[in-house]
Amino acid sequence: MVKKLHIVLLLIIVSTAYNRVFAQECGITSINDAEGLYNVGKFNESISRLNYCLNSKGGLNYDEKVQAYRLIAMSYLAMDSTANASDVIQKMLSLKSNFEVDARDPDRFRMQVNFIRTQMQANLTSSVSKKAESIDHAPATINIITAQDILDRGYTDIEQLFHDLPGFDISRTSGLTYSAMFQRGYRTAANTDRTLLLVDGVEDNEMWSNAAFITRQYPLSNIKRVEVIYGPASTIYGANAFVGVINIITKNGDDYFKQENTREDLTKLTQYKVTGQFGAGNMNSKYGDVTVAVKKRDLFFSVTGRLYHADDTDLSSYPDWDSKWTASEFGPNRYQNVFTQPYSQKTADLYKTYDPTGKYYTVNNAGTQIVPTAAAISRADSLDQANYKKGYNGISTAFSDPVRDGFISAKLQMGDFKIGLEYQRWSEGASPDYNDKYYAVSSALTNWEVRQKFLYVRYDRNLSERLSFSDFTYFRTSDFGQNSVTTRYYGYANAGLGFQDFLAGTTPYFKSNYFSEQSQQFRTENRVNYVINEKTDINLGVELRNGLFQGDYVNSAVADPINTGVTAAGIKGGNYYSIFDAGVYGQASYQDRPRKLNLSAGGRMDHNQINGKYGYGTVFNPRLSAVYYPGKFVFKAIYSEAFLDASVYNKFATSSARLVNNPTLTPERVKNLEFTARFTPFVKSYIEVAYYNARYSNILGTVNVDTLGVKTTQYQAIGKSHIQGVQVTAEHYITSHISLYANCTFTDPKSQVTTNGESKLVRIGDISSFSSNAGVNWRTLHDKLNLNLRANFVGDKPVGVNTTISGSPYTETPGYTLLSGAASYAITKMLTFQCSSTNIGNILYYSPGVRAASGVQSSRVPQPGRIVFLKLIANLGN
Repeated sequence: MVKKLHIVLLLIIVSTAYNRVFAQECGITSINDAEGLYNVGKFNESISRLNYCLNSKGGLNYDEKVQAYRLIAMSYLAMDSTANASDVIQKMLSLKSNFEVDARDPDRFRMQVNFIRTQMQANLTSSVSKKAESIDHAPATINIITAQDILDRGYTDIEQLFHDLPGFDISRTSGLTYSAMFQRGYRTAANTDRTLLLVDGVEDNEMWSNAAFITRQYPLSNIKRVEVIYGPASTIYGANAFVGVINIITKNGDDYFKQENTREDLTKLTQYKVTGQFGAGNMNSKYGDVTVAVKKRDLFFSVTGRLYHADDTDLSSYPDWDSKWTASEFGPNRYQNVFTQPYSQKTADLYKTYDPTGKYYTVNNAGTQIVPTAAAISRADSLDQANYKKGYNGISTAFSDPVRDGFISAKLQMGDFKIGLEYQRWSEGASPDYNDKYYAVSSALTNWEVRQKFLYVRYDRNLSERLSFSDFTYFRTSDFGQNSVTTRYYGYANAGLGFQDFLAGTTPYFKSNYFSEQSQQFRTENRVNYVINEKTDINLGVELRNGLFQGDYVNSAVADPINTGVTAAGIKGGNYYSIFDAGVYGQASYQDRPRKLNLSAGGRMDHNQINGKYGYGTVFNPRLSAVYYPGKFVFKAIYSEAFLDASVYNKFATSSARLVNNPTLTPERVKNLEFTARFTPFVKSYIEVAYYNARYSNILGTVNVDTLGVKTTQYQAIGKSHIQGVQVTAEHYITSHISLYANCTFTDPKSQVTTNGESKLVRIGDISSFSSNAGVNWRTLHDKLNLNLRANFVGDKPVGVNTTISGSPYTETPGYTLLSGAASYAITKMLTFQCSSTNIGNILYYSPGVRAASGVQSSRVPQPGRIVFLKLIANLGN
């Protein structure tokens, strides 16, 4: 018995010693031994040794695992096992995304790493956390439209693609901002100013108004993909990433010059590529969109330009834009209501000085009102019509809505440095936003033009195996061009002129108001990412912004507001404001791959000062997320907060109805809770359901104020909203050539309204309770012919009484169903002919108007009928 016990103890000691020795071999010693085996051609032994250590608990640390994958991949390539090598390289890059090959590594390994990295980048996003991470596992709900989607679906401009996405209610009026996109049920006044728009990470919202002008100016030929992030993102981006982020990512050298053959070394070639689209369609539409790209080793340069000219939908046959003033437009009751005034002896004496005989006014039987006579109503109506038909300074007021948009950008990359610039200009008729009884609807008299420029420098560098650094600096400017103008008709029936004006002999007239605005900003951001171990990393950043912004409009009655315009009288301290912003943010991420669990926690603190005195002060916004991905499922839980800094326009601009500015406006706030579930039964097929619950506070609104005895209004942070909804998206490949996609959105938007001291929740107007989109794509004839068909269903959008758009004369904007499609045929590898069409059924449907949509601004705008485009798409190069 004792002998047997000795034998057992001896075996335990030997086994323990053996394991200790082997465990020691699984450190750097095993890496060195495996490299020695690789160098003498014993590839299988090298792979076996390293796989044992990789599978042993605690066998290798983070850096050793990276080197182990490197040696295994090189061994597989040496044995011509490319598929196995690719799998190992993918694991290595998943562990260390910034892995850099050694100059001494075999050429084939270096090329294979670059090849796999390019493939993997298609499934990575950096729009959520400003670091590369898996799209499926990123802590946000994301939707992506690729360059191939844009081509297959036949989009002619960037705005069209948002109609096929969930979570957007779009009011396309073809007016001041062409299209206002309301993301996740948040209806703004007139702009897309709660969604942050980026182009390659550079903010593209117009600085003065915060508006994202998403119209026809953006090129398509250089877009790699468009990433749409749903939900608040202030934790990373600071102010104004309020309801979501849109990031337009343009192509770089690896996208234009893809390495199709991993054995081919392209670094010795000078490569060039010319891509473009040329199209023409009805409504006098035509555009050209061209990119030229060149690459030599680590030097890459591209330049992109686009011109788009068209005439938007002719609305001259509709009563609100027919430029006709007839007796039926405003009846006698209208003049009766506008001219009637409360009785006072002072008013009666004043009127008597103008009309001693009392021909045009009288006092009612009760003695409480001064009312117009029938003669006054008849003469006022006659003067309104006669002067309206005269036009303005010989310029016709007949409806017109031309589009003249342009864009040019360039990008230079030299190793770790990137330099880019952009200039865009859009000049479009703004007439559809207005009723022609209040404004001239000729584009010569009512038009909007905006120009933007930016220049950026970016430096990205891996400082060590675990530490990466990024510096992103840019300067941008924005201004209104020479042709930003509105022309109002001051008549009696539209209340532009009052009864006193009538009695004084003031005749109705048109008056133009030209606008000027100029602002500029310098911004720099420094960010580091440190990998603590294979499970944990931290992302830290500091951002500084300093800008000089114009406060109020500069206005002029003639077409040179920069030189002849003036601001509102009495602006103290001047009309330019120095605005300084500082932000510090951080995010810690934990990835437990064996448990299929990712956790992240982040926060950002922002500080703002205006002229060193005003501003919103300091705010903090957190984000917490958990992502669990067992098998074919992905579950996400996200809590995030964000804030919206009111635009310079909201803080400082005034109007005839809003005489008091408010430089100390409190930021709007949102708290959002979100849950997402995704199921991927097959490769390239998935269904995802996302539920969100958002509570908004400090929403911008107008309140009545009394300043020095003058009653007017002022912007204040007074509103609250509660918006919740569900988004469902799905995609399925029936075969490798036939694919389907579908999505739908359920929205329940409510806003708190206070009437006579009593608060209640009412329906937010212009938001559909339900909408859905679907499409099918079929590639056939050896991939030469591509057919695409899409459908959009948009439900009724409530307006009017019991909604936030209470001034609308309607109760709803009716829903509709549209069909659109495209057919593309590859004539050669370099040329493709395409025919695309929107609203194939040529149905009449409407889009809600902007602002109050009460009739002064259009309550709803008819949309284009069937539009057909013929295009030639080129892809030339070596």
